[in-house]
Amino acid sequence: METMRVLVIGAGIGGLAIANGLVDKGHQVQVYEHADALRTTGAGITVWSNGTAALRELGIDIEPSGRQLRSLRALTDTGRLLWEADLGEVTERLGAPTVQIPRRTLIAELAAALPADVLHFGRQCVGVTEHPDHVVVEFADGSSATGDLVIGADGQRSVVRRDVVGGRPARPTGWASWQGLTMSDLPVAQGHQTLNIAGRAAHCGLIPTGGGLLHWWFDLPWKAGDPVLSVAELRRVFRGWPEPVEALLASVTDDDLGFFPHIRHRVPRVWGGPRSTLLGDAVHAMPPAVAQAANQTLEDAWLLTQYLSDVDGNPEPLLRAYERERRPRALKVSRTAALTSAQRSTPLQRLAKFPRWLATRSQVMSLRSGSNVLRCLTTSRPTVGVT
Repeated sequence: METMRVLVIGAGIGGLAIANGLVDKGHQVQVYEHADALRTTGAGITVWSNGTAALRELGIDIEPSGRQLRSLRALTDTGRLLWEADLGEVTERLGAPTVQIPRRTLIAELAAALPADVLHFGRQCVGVTEHPDHVVVEFADGSSATGDLVIGADGQRSVVRRDVVGGRPARPTGWASWQGLTMSDLPVAQGHQTLNIAGRAAHCGLIPTGGGLLHWWFDLPWKAGDPVLSVAELRRVFRGWPEPVEALLASVTDDDLGFFPHIRHRVPRVWGGPRSTLLGDAVHAMPPAVAQAANQTLEDAWLLTQYLSDVDGNPEPLLRAYERERRPRALKVSRTAALTSAQRSTPLQRLAKFPRWLATRSQVMSLRSGSNVLRCLTTSRPTVGVT
């Protein structure tokens, strides 16, 4: 195996996950983050069975730090039960649990698992140049870094994607979320059940996150130029919704409220150049409707680690093979998220279909069942090119 100098741009979930995987494989990894410290913003992350399985393969166990979810319940805005999924059954069938964890905690645990000299803060990537035998990353402070390979994990506004792939930026979907992560005395915060409530033109959800923390969100149609609602305005919009919606909104303030518009990327056929590739939101940003964005990022990191575990010379064939494997499944999940976001009154994750839906779109789960991915990784080496 050839040891590579790998430059990872972005110290979010994807950048830290791939760094853990590649350090474990013996590569020399450096992670560059534009912020001055690890980012602690965001609310909770639902790490489904595919995500926890990927993390385990990367050497990270989040179960002690998060809240295992045992059921998923969906109601209409009038309180009628739509469906309920037994996540214990999913855990048993797929071999990994669903865990809710604060985003900041997941980031901290991924970072703590890395050697101290891997992370570099205050380094904003402004350009990437590939050469036949190396790649150079330029930073806003005038410095640069040289490596054998660059991985763009720099989110929906990825500079790496812009320079090596091009194309249009992520586009808004017409929806947005108002969300938070707060301490709560509500019974739902002490349980193990996700509650989703769907109306014709609005949606909300509540997820226990452990230690009395409750992750909550409110989704509404929104486009650029529309006002960003306050808690008082959310109380008016969601007045009369099933409990504990009104009780929750009565307990939070504008200081607890985070806002983000939903966006979606066109997923390109090729994700990089001869010495570059992408993962996570840099390549397939999607609406949060099926809570799979972070999980798909973790699957990217896991699969790319597998392909780069045995590099012999030119990495390009391995990069293109990784992209060929990931693109069809990431694209299916992105499409499902977009469809679910647009049809909020008809959620897709029915009880009978949920375990199969998750398993058939997961490379990690496919490996567990001995399917195509395992054969691809253990037989003949992939060839250059994208079909």
